[in-house]
Amino acid sequence: MIVGVLCAALLFGLIGLAAHFLWIVAIIIMALGLGYTVANSRRNRIDVINQQAEARPGSADPLL
Repeated sequence: MIVGVLCAALLFGLIGLAAHFLWIVAIIIMALGLGYTVANSRRNRIDVINQQAEARPGSADPLL
């Protein structure tokens, strides 16, 4: 009887540990995805600004 309870407690403890580990992995993956999304939107914004500057008549590159 006690061995069965201990085995069940060990099993549920391992399941809880695995679920906790999966939560940590999920949070890390979501953080990486959010960072990628923010970086990509910033890059798109910069690309739009550069295209508008190139399309503007009489615009010259200040570095050349």
